[in-house]
Amino acid sequence: MNIATAIRTAVDTALRADAATVVAFGTSAVRLYPLTTPLSPVFPYIRMLVQVIGDDGACGEENEVNLTLEIFARDGSYEASAETVEAIAGAARKALTRQLPLTGHVMDDWRFEGDRPVSDPDVLTAHRSVSINYLTSATA
Repeated sequence: MNIATAIRTAVDTALRADAATVVAFGTSAVRLYPLTTPLSPVFPYIRMLVQVIGDDGACGEENEVNLTLEIFARDGSYEASAETVEAIAGAARKALTRQLPLTGHVMDDWRFEGDRPVSDPDVLTAHRSVSINYLTSATA
């Protein structure tokens, strides 16, 4: 399994299994889109973006993987939406800043990079961007 797919699978599994993330989504299921978002998504949801910076050295394949979670909510008011994305962002950060099991790879290190609000054009949608960096090695 390539590293991008392994990371997507591990993140999906970790977030769906994390009690705090499930609670932050409220009465809805955890909605996580790994590549693209549907045209009319149900809120709240997370869009997952994975960037792999490879290093195929002579000693083995090592990768730096940048994970970005774009979190969106649209509740009855902007304030309510902001509370929802803040709760989801906090839960996701805690669930993902640890060693995650990867198929065909080992997670050697991880670092929380940032959590920032992002301006959205409508008055009801809140949006946050969470970034985490992983260093991985391929297994034999």
